[in-house]
Amino acid sequence: MYFPVGWPKALAVPPEDIGGLHSVLCNRDRVLFAVITERSLAIWYCRPCVQIVCHCRSEESVRTLGTNQKAAWRPDSTSVAVTTSQGHILFYHLEREVLAGHGANCYNQTRGGRFPSMRSSSSMEYGEGVPSIRMTFFTSVQIIGKIECLVCVRDELLVATGNGMLQRLRWDGVVNGKTGINIASIPFSIDLQHSRASTLDTPGITFTHIEYSGLLGGFAVVLPDGRAGLVNTLAGKVENNSLQGVWAQGLENVTCVAVNNRYRLIAFGCTDGLGVVYTVDDMTGALQVSHRLELSTKDYPDACMACGPVSRLRWSPDGCVLAMAWDRGGMAVWSVYGALLMCTLGADQGLYQESLRLHLFRIKSMCWSMEGYQLWMACETLDRTEVMELPTATSELLQLQFVKSTLTVNPCATNHEHLFLQGEDKLFINTGDLVMKQQWKDANMNRPLRESITRSGDSSPQKPVRQSNILVGNKQWLVVQIPITYLGSNWPIRYAAIDRTGFCIAVAGRCGLAHYAMFTRKWKLFGNETQEKDMVVTGGLTWWRDFIICACYNLNENRDELRMYPRASNLDNAFAYSCKVPSQILLLNLFRDMLVVFCADCHIALYSIERRDANPTPTCGGPSVVESSDPSASLTLLQEISLASYIPHAVTVISVTLTSLRTETASSKQTSSRREAESLIVNVAGRLLMLQRDRSMTSGKENGDVRKKEKILPFCAPVVLASCVENMWSSSRSSPDKVHLSEALWLGCGASGMKVWLPLFPRNDEKRHSFLSKRIMLPFQLSIYPLAVLFEDAVVLGAANDTMKYDFQDCSSPGVSDSTPTRLFPFNVVDRTTQVYLHHIVRELLRRNLGSHALQIAKSCRSLPYFSHVLELLLHQVLEEEATAHEPIPDPLLPRIVDFIREFPEFLQTIVHCARKTEIALWSYLFASAGSPKDLFEQCLQSGSLETASSYLIILQNLEPAAVSRQHATLLLDASLDKGKWELAKDLVRFLRAIGNEDPESPPRTPVNPINAPIYPLPPPPQDGPFPGFAFGSQARPVRSYSMGENLAGVRERGSAKERDRERHHSVQATSTTNKKATAAPRDIPPRVRADCGVFTGTLKHLEDTAEHFFIDVILQRHARKLLGAGRLRELGSFAAHLNFELIGWLQKERSRAARVDDFVTSLHTLHRDFQWPMPVIALSQVISRSNSGSKIGSVGERSRSSSYDALEIGVNGMTLNDISEGQNRLRPNGMYASPSLRSSMDLLCDELRQEAMDSRQFNSNQKGDNGSTAATETSEMSASIVADDSELTLDDSMWNLANLDELEALSQELACRGPPHCETQLRYLLHVMMEAGCLEWAMLISLVLRDSMGVTRVVNTASLTDMPIDVVGRMREGLSYLELWADTECPGYKPFLLVIRGQAEVLTGIVDIQGSPQVTPIPTPESSLTSADFHALGFHGNASDTENPESEEQQSVIETELPQDGGQCALS
Repeated sequence: MYFPVGWPKALAVPPEDIGGLHSVLCNRDRVLFAVITERSLAIWYCRPCVQIVCHCRSEESVRTLGTNQKAAWRPDSTSVAVTTSQGHILFYHLEREVLAGHGANCYNQTRGGRFPSMRSSSSMEYGEGVPSIRMTFFTSVQIIGKIECLVCVRDELLVATGNGMLQRLRWDGVVNGKTGINIASIPFSIDLQHSRASTLDTPGITFTHIEYSGLLGGFAVVLPDGRAGLVNTLAGKVENNSLQGVWAQGLENVTCVAVNNRYRLIAFGCTDGLGVVYTVDDMTGALQVSHRLELSTKDYPDACMACGPVSRLRWSPDGCVLAMAWDRGGMAVWSVYGALLMCTLGADQGLYQESLRLHLFRIKSMCWSMEGYQLWMACETLDRTEVMELPTATSELLQLQFVKSTLTVNPCATNHEHLFLQGEDKLFINTGDLVMKQQWKDANMNRPLRESITRSGDSSPQKPVRQSNILVGNKQWLVVQIPITYLGSNWPIRYAAIDRTGFCIAVAGRCGLAHYAMFTRKWKLFGNETQEKDMVVTGGLTWWRDFIICACYNLNENRDELRMYPRASNLDNAFAYSCKVPSQILLLNLFRDMLVVFCADCHIALYSIERRDANPTPTCGGPSVVESSDPSASLTLLQEISLASYIPHAVTVISVTLTSLRTETASSKQTSSRREAESLIVNVAGRLLMLQRDRSMTSGKENGDVRKKEKILPFCAPVVLASCVENMWSSSRSSPDKVHLSEALWLGCGASGMKVWLPLFPRNDEKRHSFLSKRIMLPFQLSIYPLAVLFEDAVVLGAANDTMKYDFQDCSSPGVSDSTPTRLFPFNVVDRTTQVYLHHIVRELLRRNLGSHALQIAKSCRSLPYFSHVLELLLHQVLEEEATAHEPIPDPLLPRIVDFIREFPEFLQTIVHCARKTEIALWSYLFASAGSPKDLFEQCLQSGSLETASSYLIILQNLEPAAVSRQHATLLLDASLDKGKWELAKDLVRFLRAIGNEDPESPPRTPVNPINAPIYPLPPPPQDGPFPGFAFGSQARPVRSYSMGENLAGVRERGSAKERDRERHHSVQATSTTNKKATAAPRDIPPRVRADCGVFTGTLKHLEDTAEHFFIDVILQRHARKLLGAGRLRELGSFAAHLNFELIGWLQKERSRAARVDDFVTSLHTLHRDFQWPMPVIALSQVISRSNSGSKIGSVGERSRSSSYDALEIGVNGMTLNDISEGQNRLRPNGMYASPSLRSSMDLLCDELRQEAMDSRQFNSNQKGDNGSTAATETSEMSASIVADDSELTLDDSMWNLANLDELEALSQELACRGPPHCETQLRYLLHVMMEAGCLEWAMLISLVLRDSMGVTRVVNTASLTDMPIDVVGRMREGLSYLELWADTECPGYKPFLLVIRGQAEVLTGIVDIQGSPQVTPIPTPESSLTSADFHALGFHGNASDTENPESEEQQSVIETELPQDGGQCALS
């Protein structure tokens, strides 16, 4: 409602006013302020804040009559009465004074050069400037007894004296002694009807505080003993026999009182620092507690005890907020029903934490200015820096600025959809989401922005306005400054309104109005100032489409009117439509095309609004027609309703709203977006009354226009919907997707939070019974103050006060102490706040066993991006309340909440996220309803939610023994490896190693660095160690280079094959022993077993040699063996890179087992597919035609296959074999340059083949789908089949018998489509790794994919120069042979390169012939290796798919061995 902004302004009190400030008091219209000190009375003007006149009493007057104490204004502001400490009342008379040369003003406004006047100077005569006032001392009256308090009642002063009397004085100083009232004789009772009244027994009792209220018909009083009550004037006269007191029950420590006439509330301040607000019962007249003003102990611990009793209470002019001050310092601002809006005791204010110990800041008096934009405060600071001396007092007059919501004075429908705050000279608007909505709308309608904004005010359902969820968090305010041209003569701003689009604004001040368009950034004012001064907006203003509707008073004709001004036209009465009304209009509102007006005679009038575009009018010059662009509108009175019997006074009506809501609700499928006006909802002093149309008078056989008959239907008697209501929101549009939210009524109830009047739609299969509830009122608490409701987004928008503390040490001015109140206050700002309310509604429905309706609402909001967060909030709040309850709950709500969340796919995620955000002590209560964490973990694995399952490991680690969490972590590790979740797998490995040293039967403990990387950051990778992982992704590190010489030396050092077989035989025996005693004695595992089975001692020196660590590495090796056996080298590289797997060392041990390649063709296809590497393509027709015609290629190709083999063999035996380059001067195998004739012939062939290659590439790009390599393969196969069908030729060696096959291969390589650059980098890195590990078969295949002849040469050299098993060489030789056959029939693009490396294939043939035929041993069976069943026996579990497939288990066994055969001969397979 009200929010402070900026620093408080310090008003300079003249130095002659010595003695300190006592009080500050405003007159009736809050334009003049009386500032009272001990010896002076000063009159101040509100704007600008200047002192007009001051009267200082003489020393003799102060000594004779006493110092000034309290004051009171006469209602017409012509007199001021001041009480003194010795029982005198001083009367001062005020009158306007005409000064020579200044006129009636002591200060006049002038326009300087910076603000040139665009309006005539005649506007000064309307009162701009500070009036000149003459103040004269009139008389003094002595009152017998001490004056306790005084109050102005109509034209008299009522003074409470210390001797227990109420004296009545006239403003001329005459005391009416016969009308004195003895306070002890006033009877007091609990109510005015049933209770028995009794007089006050204490003689001489008096009133310490008294405040008069004409609407309540009495006085709110405070007695010296702390009791309080309301003294009613039964006959409307203040006489002995007409006074009846009513006690405020339960109060015995009251210090002050304040009355709110608009809401009929009485606020009492107490000595314990609390405030209690009472309301008057209309039936019995008793005082009933409405709410309490108490600071939260959570946010302000012991604040009330530290601040002392409440010293001052002041309601704002509109009655919407209450300012409270404490005796020991500090202040707070509350909404009308107890919502805390601002408090100076918080940690963000810094008032007490920094200054209370040394400086006591007190507010002695305070008063609100006109429209509540400023709070005047007479402050005093006691400096206690000197302990031995008396504290010195410093007085200061402060003015704290406020901005307020437009709903306080102008609760029209358009203001309900925006955050719209108004200040005295500026407007605060938050429409970020609304701007995006308008842009979406314009993009679909293909209209200019200005035109769309002009027409977007239409509230018809054909133009729905969507809301964007992503913009809910936008906290930026758009500040619109009101022009000084209008504000200078029409301050203050009383009403402000914004249209539905958020682009058009209208304001109304003391006279006239003005409006602003954001798309033009211009204000429109009245061109004729006389028209502006002749109208005063009295009942508010609103927007209807592109028209401004205002309720005003016509000063020229002395009548009340309704006026409509078009936005597009000039602001002039000539373009306005006016409608006379019988009485003053207090409120107005809109519902679609209907205007609701509430008048001072307690009548409501309904008008129909009709837009009429200007008709074409003929011109005077002839028959041509000119169409006017100025639209117009008209009002038609439809109906009048009298509320005189239901409301105590017209001022107590807060808002009037016309809605389509009814107590009966139809089916959700029958609701229409076009809803008619069905009910009137009136807020009377916080009570919500609903008047529905009486449809019992209509019959089903009526004919004619049904809509007309509905408009004239009468309204039934009102029913009370709710009490303590500050604001209400309802939607004029119905959403078919969220009918529950759009058909609801939302209420803001202050400290009680919010209430929603929700419809209960019957289900399709449910029979509608008449005794079932059609609607339900659900209350729920909010942590923000609501100002707008986004119905379809389930979000409440609000504003909150925030502070910024500044240090004044560097900018302190001379003579200003750091302990002054202005330095103690921080800088105040207004923040936009948001809160989701959906979980509150679901919770209240489930509490009332309305789960079906809760499920309907939740399912309709599934599309919200924060729906999972809503479920977490729902579960978390109920868990915190029930798990920490001090008493047992017979019917807990948590099981129903859990079952409700189980209906959504986010169930598993919601449970674990809620558990992670609560204390461990509450987990047992949560999982007693949600189920066992182990069962939930298994559900996550079955559904594939591995990240969610990893969060459950934290729960298991704290609730279960270490063996259980290790077992489930192993299961999750297998699943993450199968799914390729490398980051998750890496975290799981760290988690398993962290809990590996624990006792399996140890109790649960607090988790340390387990799973999720964002919550548990990963340690940095080791800086040294063996060869790093595969350079994939963000986890890749720089690759350490290894030379081939180091690799060959390492191979030689490993010894012969017999020694390796002998070591492997010992490792099998050691492994079998480990399988039996792994958990009992893990340290008995020999080092050779750990090294041979993949436990890399080089990277695990800091870990203990435990069986748990051993089997973690076994699991990783098993998955690596699975990837390598399937030929998925790319996944193997990513696996090694993310999990820091020592790939080279492991490949060295697996080169004769998992690293063997049995099918070269299939493996080659797999490499092409995984690395997105297209198959090579060559134009076969050109090569064949030129080969048969005896071209230059044939003439130069005289070398035989043997000569090519000789050249290649020379390269193998140590001669130079340079790589094929892309230039013209290519090297031949023997190091000589190609002849000029060869180059010319190749140029001729290249031109023709390049064109065909381009055509082939174009064909590939057209046929390429998601997988580029597959498309390329299909293209090459298609080209091969076409050639075979057309010419029926076979690709025999005679066609490729060319002398320079390396040049032809270079040409083929140049024309072929290569893969992505990053894939080429990965392939070359894998080639280097395979060469280092001695996996020559995979190195050969990678070289073939890259078409790297040097790589093939290095592979052959390694096979010939090292002790390589003969079966490996044999498989490479046979694989190349199969590839040549495959290339002949399926992929001719590989044929040139295979011919280039044919010499290397013959070298492999020679190696096999020299060493003899290899003795190939079959693949070992599962009986000779360690199976996954052994891992389950030791507490570790792998992937379920590995155990279900015997064939995969045969190839992916943990440790594969072979026993010696034939006299110790053993071949590794």
